Amino acid sequence: MSERFFLAAPPQGTSAYLEGDEARHLARVLRAQVGDAVTLFDGRGQAWEARVASLGRDRVTLDLGDKLPALSPPAVAVTLAVALPKGDRQKWMVEKLTELGVSKLVPLLTTRGVAEATESARSRLERGVIEACKQCGRDTLMEIGAASSIAELLAAAPAGTRTLLADPHGRPPEAVLAAGPTSTVLVLVGPEGGFTPEEVMAAEAAGCDRVTFGRHILRVETAAIAAAARLA
Repeated sequence: MSERFFLAAPPQGTSAYLEGDEARHLARVLRAQVGDAVTLFDGRGQAWEARVASLGRDRVTLDLGDKLPALSPPAVAVTLAVALPKGDRQKWMVEKLTELGVSKLVPLLTTRGVAEATESARSRLERGVIEACKQCGRDTLMEIGAASSIAELLAAAPAGTRTLLADPHGRPPEAVLAAGPTSTVLVLVGPEGGFTPEEVMAAEAAGCDRVTFGRHILRVETAAIAAAARLA
């Protein structure tokens, strides 16, 4: 057995435990036995080899082994603020953004948005991040931020952040970023109906550059993934 499991609670000395969905998946779905080897990761960049020590109904205790080598953080931390698409397209988008190394995803509140960024929706996104990390080998969770407007995001952006707005009529991102190096990038991706002229004007007035990620008009999740692939 070489499965990966998310360790929500910090290790206690040489022991760790899984609860909830992670414990049930290991104990009931995979039918683990005492002594089976697994990999644990804490979502903050650290992973361990481990072996099952005991199995309970909703709790699994593990003996920690060696720490695994930690990957260095990406050279550019990318935050994507996206007007969420509906249904399963959200899940697919989160999976791919996690795989591509995006640091943070923020549900973007826009005039023409079609999906509500509720707390239950945020919880589903966070669970999708964990599942994607388990599959792809990433040890640092992509953060899911609180739903925010364009004005709130741009006002709160750390100093030195390059801010980009996805627009079919914008410039290639490489042309914009060639103006100087940066360690943090914030990309705004609008809804299916696009940003309103007022939203575009407000973003540009706050220093946001319009950039394009494809020759054609892209769906929300495609634009987000294209941005991640180009920048992350």
